[in-house]
Amino acid sequence: MEQVDGTENVAPLEGNTDVSSVCKICLKVTAKYTCPRCNMVYCSLVCYQSQKHAGCSEAFYKECVVNELSQMTSGSDDKQKVLEMLAKDLEDKEEDESEEGSDDDLADRVEGLDLDEDIGVVWGRLKPKEKEEFARMLQDGRMAHLIELWIPWWRCPKNQKLVLENDTVDKKQKGDKMPEILPNIADINNLLKNNRPSSECKFDLLNVLFGYAFVSRIHNGCHQECPMDSTQDILDSCYVLRDQNRCGSIGEAIQKGLDDVCSRGKKSEGSSLAFNLTVLEDVRLLVRGPGKIDSLTFISAALSDLVFLLQAALTVIKKELRDRRKSGADETDLISLRSCVFKAEKKLSFLLSWSQRYGMGVHQLLPHLNFEIETRQAEADQVSEIKAAVESNIDKLKPSSKDNNKAPSPVTDTAKIIELD
Repeated sequence: MEQVDGTENVAPLEGNTDVSSVCKICLKVTAKYTCPRCNMVYCSLVCYQSQKHAGCSEAFYKECVVNELSQMTSGSDDKQKVLEMLAKDLEDKEEDESEEGSDDDLADRVEGLDLDEDIGVVWGRLKPKEKEEFARMLQDGRMAHLIELWIPWWRCPKNQKLVLENDTVDKKQKGDKMPEILPNIADINNLLKNNRPSSECKFDLLNVLFGYAFVSRIHNGCHQECPMDSTQDILDSCYVLRDQNRCGSIGEAIQKGLDDVCSRGKKSEGSSLAFNLTVLEDVRLLVRGPGKIDSLTFISAALSDLVFLLQAALTVIKKELRDRRKSGADETDLISLRSCVFKAEKKLSFLLSWSQRYGMGVHQLLPHLNFEIETRQAEADQVSEIKAAVESNIDKLKPSSKDNNKAPSPVTDTAKIIELD
């Protein structure tokens, strides 16, 4: 079979420079060939196969294949193979065209579904090209402009009341709802028996609240919907939940939190001074609690939310371990993760018990926390001022072309050296 490339049996055009000789596809290069079907002039195989000429070129290829089949002297098996290849090619093209042309019905396909509750079902009903476009939107940042920014529940005015009415809770506003507090919280004295808890627990609590506020924000309030990812994020962002670490001061608790979120690779948020200061303010609001009188409500709600999150992650891990044991796959990484999550969950339960009896002592840290926030805000403002000054004077700081071309003077250079000495 002769190779079909769209240029065979086509004589090159005579060399001329008028407008009629320009390629009718790209409109840039001088045309060298003429299409045998429509007499359109073109410059290359790329232009011949372009979308503008698709109707004619595809028909040409089809004719060539049909003619070749009719002239084949080979057996029926060879003909059948060629026909199957052609049929598959046409089927793929028709499938692509049907996907491109059916703006159909995305609304029909997701009609009746709850976009919050039925995320997996909605994703399953997207077409391959829709899923690819969704992934591209996530990568290039367009998705961020389509997502409504979550307002943390501790900043919602309705949660600032000490007593919430039941009828104020709306399913559509569940993202604003304060998390439920874990029932039947154990008494810390029963857990420790004759021992007293460490005074460093209040600093550990601040570090945990920092990690909680950070993870809640980067997941836009949807951290409970992806327990495995959120749990890994909280372990990466919370110093005291890793390897049973402790914090010895308020400064250490805050600095460890800032170090963790800045080193974990979240360049879009974790390295932003403004964002980190927002998280610090979140910690202050969580410690302060609702109402005008200091309360433990927000602290208890935040710790309970984390306990529920880690318990959900443990459930997923146990299921995955069962599946791996059945398939004979390696379990080492999951066993290690389960141990870390289990210890972190126990640490959170302990801090929740501790806060019920000793948590009011955390409110004594509010003046120090305010000082830390104000100090870091002042540092951020100073950095911004220096940056603005450098940017506004960048042209003045650059050496002029005259200075670059000026030959160095031995006397001047010696004087400068003496000055520096």
